[in-house]
Amino acid sequence: MNKLVPPLVLVALSLVAPRLAAAEKPPAEVAAEAEKALSAWETKEARKILDPVAGKADSEPAVAAALGRLYAQEKKYDDAAGLLKKASAARGDDPAPLLTLAEMYQTAGKTADAEAAWKSAQQAAEKAVAKDPKSAPAHYALGVSLQRQKKTDEALASLGKARELDPNLAAATYQIGVTRVMKEEWTPAVAELSAAVEKDSGNAMAYYYRGLAQQKLGKKDQLVLDFDRFLKLAPNAPEAERARAVLKAAKR
Repeated sequence: MNKLVPPLVLVALSLVAPRLAAAEKPPAEVAAEAEKALSAWETKEARKILDPVAGKADSEPAVAAALGRLYAQEKKYDDAAGLLKKASAARGDDPAPLLTLAEMYQTAGKTADAEAAWKSAQQAAEKAVAKDPKSAPAHYALGVSLQRQKKTDEALASLGKARELDPNLAAATYQIGVTRVMKEEWTPAVAELSAAVEKDSGNAMAYYYRGLAQQKLGKKDQLVLDFDRFLKLAPNAPEAERARAVLKAAKR
């Protein structure tokens, strides 16, 4: 032990150090780290990451978007909606925060609000595509908004365009796989979702949807593997309860 520094001071410094480190990073970088935790529904971890930069939400759209997603997981829906709308407006009507807003309403069971938010996201994405037809994120956002409105063929066209423009956009391949699941095209869904996890092995939902497709194809062993992996990556996700029930039945 350092004899020049009292033990209690060392403890205090150890608690403050992570906050200082986070504060030294660019806010957008901190927000990106929080988004990874939020994707796995590690809400408490995301809170720890975002707390040091939360005060920058008014000036940093990335922080506002991440904090809005955090509030959504904490079920602070009004606060989340305000931040996500602010993030979208600050980025020139960026559709990405609006997708999160719509997902929040969907998860909360607020169907009418979700439908309105998906339409708003679609409109923002269409404007973004018109402004920059070569923007992969814009086509991606349009594809997701169309998919959630069950316009699956249009969604596939937009998501395919996003992947064409940016072959490294793993999320586009994942959403194509999800769209194939929605269309009950189980074999193509497995192929797309397998490609998605090859590009991003940490995408918990890709394993979940691939597991659903494997179940429909009667591949119980693959279903178990995929749901096990999903639960390890995102044990607190809203879909986790269903996955556990399916696994329990499959292992009997």
